[in-house]
Amino acid sequence: MRFIAGGVLAMSLSACVTVNATDVTARVNVQPSDIEAMAIVQARNTYYEELVAAQDVDGLIALHTDDYAIFRPGRANVEGAAAHRTYWETAFETMDGLSIDEKTVLFAGPDTIISHDFYQTFSEGDPIGGGQSVIVWKRVDGAWLVHWEMFN
Repeated sequence: MRFIAGGVLAMSLSACVTVNATDVTARVNVQPSDIEAMAIVQARNTYYEELVAAQDVDGLIALHTDDYAIFRPGRANVEGAAAHRTYWETAFETMDGLSIDEKTVLFAGPDTIISHDFYQTFSEGDPIGGGQSVIVWKRVDGAWLVHWEMFN
């Protein structure tokens, strides 16, 4: 009985999908590979590091989505443009450098990448903090932006 039901299901599902292999104009929404995701995140993180080194608050805000949020351990979340600006201005009172080492990067959909990174913060070249982060990248109007960030 299972064999018959499975066969009927397979035949009915096959009727739901039509593929024309000779139509060269057909476009298929294929998700890029995780290797491509790693290259995207590495390039964006390099830019992120440059913005931190330049203490470019406006550039950092532009690298994030409008509804960006930081989920911090033991502290209030950072949400909204005003809080985001205050976050970076306060961080630059003691920090002037950032190093990010990507560990795991994968696509979570065609417009979403999740990365697990190790990071190190610096002041005048000396390490002052660091840990791990999970970042959700979101493609907005063709640009990959930080959407959510969580770190320890």
